[in-house]
Amino acid sequence: MNITVALTFNERDAVSLLNWLARCNARLLRERPTLPLLYATSVRYGREEEETWSDYIQLLAQGWEDCDALAAARAGELIARGWKALAPNDPGYAAARAARLESIPSEVALTTSIKKGEHGLYHCVVRYVVNGTAWFDDPSARLGMLEERLDGRQCHERIVTRVRLAGLRRDPDQGRRRSHRSTQSRRSRRRES
Repeated sequence: MNITVALTFNERDAVSLLNWLARCNARLLRERPTLPLLYATSVRYGREEEETWSDYIQLLAQGWEDCDALAAARAGELIARGWKALAPNDPGYAAARAARLESIPSEVALTTSIKKGEHGLYHCVVRYVVNGTAWFDDPSARLGMLEERLDGRQCHERIVTRVRLAGLRRDPDQGRRRSHRSTQSRRSRRRES
């Protein structure tokens, strides 16, 4: 089924919608534990003429997508599968595995590059946190956007450099949801004491 949503582009709204898609992907992956992880499939990066944001199952059926759906798929699997969604060469793997994290807080973020007088160049990446340290992943770079294939550490290093130069746009509502939950858990612990 296709659902078309016509939007006036706004970075904040786009990132919020992509993170909604990431949470939907996490639900799908939890409900269907036999679905493969993104990097274990034959899915590849491909440019789109018209923007389509596919969920995990549609992505697998189509076999390719661009940065938005790939980032939402990767964020979803980190949320759903935790340390098992990381490979030994991914940043944060050892710490996530040692802590046996069943879920890794993850989100889609935009790196934006704008030259004066031109339209912005937007690219979706994944930001995830393991034991308080933020790491980045770029599924597009790992799945064929570039001529060479990058591993997890190379992606992180390139994104950190790019973020310093271009900036990073995150879902502002994502942080509020997390801080609200942590405030609630602190209150619960105080009542238990």
